[in-house]
Amino acid sequence: MNKTYLLSIFAAALLMFGCTKVEVIDVQGEVIAVKDVPKTAGEFQLPITVNNNPKLVWRARPISNWLHVSDQNWKQNAYNLTISYDSNESSMYVRNFARVGHVVVETYDGFVADTIVVKQRGITPYMELENKTIEASETECEITFNSNLTDACRPGITIVADENWVESIEYLGCGTHLLVKVAANSGEERQANISLSFTDACGVTTNTTCVLTQKAGE
Repeated sequence: MNKTYLLSIFAAALLMFGCTKVEVIDVQGEVIAVKDVPKTAGEFQLPITVNNNPKLVWRARPISNWLHVSDQNWKQNAYNLTISYDSNESSMYVRNFARVGHVVVETYDGFVADTIVVKQRGITPYMELENKTIEASETECEITFNSNLTDACRPGITIVADENWVESIEYLGCGTHLLVKVAANSGEERQANISLSFTDACGVTTNTTCVLTQKAGE
């Protein structure tokens, strides 16, 4: 039976780079629009329609500090809302990965509040695991993990081994290795595939796989 190893990374970064934090909110009401935007700064228009109630008063208000609304005044009719967004480009000191922001459309009486979702791209995450060969008697090894992700990004990473002779996998806090514990091998040479995946804020998944080979026992 396959063994699955799940872990979340919550240690502070040891590298000089930081990264943008993932915003976590409860979506209010219904999601009335989802907009994908590039990592460069810009803006887009979104028409907001209202029902036939002449007493309806509403406004749009950004929840995320990198989103801006052209007019946050209370209104009583349809309006072409302009939403602008800051750049999400990386700098020498900060790695900006994908992020998701929110604008709330709410009524003056407080009974209705819906959400506009804005997804902005950033740099593309990459992950690489190096293949590893160990002796039959070895029961522990380290597998090199190369990535532009840092502990500061606190990603949820899923690790899967497809053979049950791989007993455990631990992500080392340094962010450069996986510690793998296996059973000693008394039979023929065997291999296990170790897969690692990370899903960013926009729902895009990055995968990497390596092969762990354990030599035949005597």
